[in-house]
Amino acid sequence: MKSLSIEEIRRLLPDVEELRPLLEEVDAAARPDAERRWTASGELGTVGERLVRPDQVDGLIPEVMERIRERTAALYGTAAQAIHALADDDRQGALDALVHGAEAQASMGHPGVAEALIAAALRQIDAVPDRSSALPALLSGARLARAAGRWQAAESRYLKALTLARDADDVQQAATAAVGAGNVAVDRGLWALARSRYDEAETWVRRLGSEAPESWHLELNRSIVAREEDRLLEAEEHWKRAKELATGLSDREMDGPTRAILSNARGQILHARGLDEEAEVAFKHALDAARHPDARVTIAVNLAEVLLERGRALEAGEVARDAEELALGARVTPRLPEVYRILGRVAAARGHADAFVLFERALDVIRGQRLPDVERARTLEAYGRYDKDRGEVQTGRARLREAAQILARLGCRGAQSRVQALINE
Repeated sequence: MKSLSIEEIRRLLPDVEELRPLLEEVDAAARPDAERRWTASGELGTVGERLVRPDQVDGLIPEVMERIRERTAALYGTAAQAIHALADDDRQGALDALVHGAEAQASMGHPGVAEALIAAALRQIDAVPDRSSALPALLSGARLARAAGRWQAAESRYLKALTLARDADDVQQAATAAVGAGNVAVDRGLWALARSRYDEAETWVRRLGSEAPESWHLELNRSIVAREEDRLLEAEEHWKRAKELATGLSDREMDGPTRAILSNARGQILHARGLDEEAEVAFKHALDAARHPDARVTIAVNLAEVLLERGRALEAGEVARDAEELALGARVTPRLPEVYRILGRVAAARGHADAFVLFERALDVIRGQRLPDVERARTLEAYGRYDKDRGEVQTGRARLREAAQILARLGCRGAQSRVQALINE
């Protein structure tokens, strides 16, 4: 019995929600075609060309069904807790049950269900005796909306939480909400607004004390804003302060995730300054320290970009392929579009006429995984650049115009201006 490609399987089966968990496991289990991997066509391969045996699919089904049972049991348990609380006139209990259920569903990889539960929880806010007790629901809802790229909802929830926390003089929650609102502004490329949000956050973070993790988080966030605004010396100073605060909490060495975050940020500053040799070292340190697959994939893409810009396209491709393997094996498939974008650039740099298939695969993943619209905009921007570079000017401009329209709708004015400049070139 022959192996089948992911593409063949997906063309065979209907696009229904019930099959998505199985297909995600099939993606993770599939492996590259060994006969094609090191050929010219293999360099253009994506998840769709990976192969899986039918008996492997058979073996995946029991585990997938058990996970579905666990997720469904958790969801029904949440519903039962909320119903019991409502019957006891305990609106706060109902709200808390829905929030905890939402967080559980999000951790199981079901953001749509999590958002629906959070929305139901937030409808209870006006009915609870103490509205400030709704702060966890608002903050959880803001985080979920931000992760889904629903930035207006995230901002609204953070600002509402900030108002409630300010009224209650809840320093911890106010600091969290203010920093969160600043982070959403960063996501949208609204640098002046981000600075304003972080200024307000600083008044609350200062009250928490320098030993609070929010202290170094805030400095690092300020460093990102300064870097994006091309104030690179200021970005460096904020980064140094963030490192001092992070390492000054105790005599012990920073843990891996913290070291990874700081090293990755350092690499981005060095890259912005054109010091790509030093940036490469920083990204490699970050990759060594990172533990979570999601972080490792993103750092690997940063490293691949620096290698590509240093003229080491083959090495960049190898790093990006490792990131693809990790994303699939660890089931962090939302990171695949950024992997395929850099692989598309690598293929173009190596002279592959069909490099476009990698940008197309990124768009396929975005559609199939129902990823935030900003991922489509980023991919269309990279795809449009590629088209223009190979002389397909009108096609490239059409992709860039769609990217600009998405960015305008999301309120990403800085990115929209950058894409508009590309259109006008």
